[in-house]
Amino acid sequence: MILAILALVLSLGTVAAFMVLLSRPIPIPIPPAAYLTALAVAMVLAIAAVLRSRGRSRRWIAFTALGVSVVMLGFASYFNFVVARVPAARSAFVVGQPAPDFTLPDAAGRPVRLADFRGQKPVVLVFYRGYW
Repeated sequence: MILAILALVLSLGTVAAFMVLLSRPIPIPIPPAAYLTALAVAMVLAIAAVLRSRGRSRRWIAFTALGVSVVMLGFASYFNFVVARVPAARSAFVVGQPAPDFTLPDAAGRPVRLADFRGQKPVVLVFYRGYW
């Protein structure tokens, strides 16, 4: 019974910690190996609890722990490997081809076109990421 309770606490605690860390004003990055390993350990503990449970009265706790840990690990794996994947994006630029014309504001806010500099001098574009 102790293994089953430990498995439940570990799996539910992992999910709760994940949600708390992501809900902060500045989210703390959580490596997937950390939460997937914790959930896998919870599942192993739940399997051990099922194998060690002998009486019918306590067997339901072990099966509940196993079910919860399998569902949590499955959802976390799906989230990590399917939902959170960054899709491969094709580049809009081809090496050796001229860049498409565009207009952007300069540091003073005045519009500047790339075509105004074409053939005159090299152009360096700097993109600031911002504070997000």
